[in-house]
Amino acid sequence: MSRRLFLAIALLSALCLALPAAAADKPIELKLSTAVPATSHWHIGAEAFVKMVEERTGGRYKIRIFSNDELSGGNQVVGIQMLQQGVIDLHMHDALLWSNFNAKLAIPAFPFLLASFAEVDAVMEGKGGEALRDLVSKSGAVCLGIGESGHRQIVNKKHPIEKPEDLKGLKLRVPGIAMYVDLFKVLGADPIAMNQSEVYTSLQQGAIDGSENTLDLLITQNTLEVVKYITLWNYSYDPVIFTASDKLWSTLSDEDKEIFLAAGKEAMAIQKAAKRDLDVQFIEKVKRDYGLEVTELTDEQIKAFKDAAAPIYEQYREAIGTELFEIYGHSFK
Repeated sequence: MSRRLFLAIALLSALCLALPAAAADKPIELKLSTAVPATSHWHIGAEAFVKMVEERTGGRYKIRIFSNDELSGGNQVVGIQMLQQGVIDLHMHDALLWSNFNAKLAIPAFPFLLASFAEVDAVMEGKGGEALRDLVSKSGAVCLGIGESGHRQIVNKKHPIEKPEDLKGLKLRVPGIAMYVDLFKVLGADPIAMNQSEVYTSLQQGAIDGSENTLDLLITQNTLEVVKYITLWNYSYDPVIFTASDKLWSTLSDEDKEIFLAAGKEAMAIQKAAKRDLDVQFIEKVKRDYGLEVTELTDEQIKAFKDAAAPIYEQYREAIGTELFEIYGHSFK
């Protein structure tokens, strides 16, 4: 064997031996999808998670955030399906959307069930949060943490909403969730399920009289520009569910699973704190910048709405389950 051929073979062998080491040094790339714009308080939690995981694993993971369900073409239901299939690695969406896959995940949103932060924290940091995580695990994903989308308020163009009778006949946009449609029928309104992206134009054209949503979305979607009245009533609460796909989870070592779980919990705590700070600013902005008539209900007025909404609990008693309702603070007489 010539010296030149020997050197060529030796060099090729060295390169082949080096390839696995180089591959091992390359970070594992993951996709994290959220249903909201990068300007949302949800994004604060996503960024915190990415930073913690990348730092705590020494850069072994590289996580890219995709906003507005970009990976599913803006289709929120398809986004969760892609997570379940393992096409998306990590996903952040609200419990309402998840209820399309397991109706019981709508439980925190039931009317006036978690109307204050004190009620939210007592339930969500205890058995209520545990129940949600278990429900998600039965729906094709692993729950890494629970954050906060927030309480939902109601706006309209017709008149102030101060008592249940004020809802009678109002054409209200609601999310495409059966419980909301049924609830507003019980309250005497005319609920119309439609995408949030259609609300602004529908209000302008008179196709609907009003809508309901969290304050941040009412502001960022420009809904407040085309209504006259807002009622702050915290009638429904919506958590954010942060998940990993089962496919990703099966590839993680026990050590990495602990890192992901700890980072998910901490990131969602950061997101929730940021959201509550922003809520104070949102309320001030609503009162200061939009010229709306703002109604803040008294305890007595809220009780009237709660009493009017009571039939929805019996209607959904079998679908949700008495035990789960009781965990969330509702008892049947």
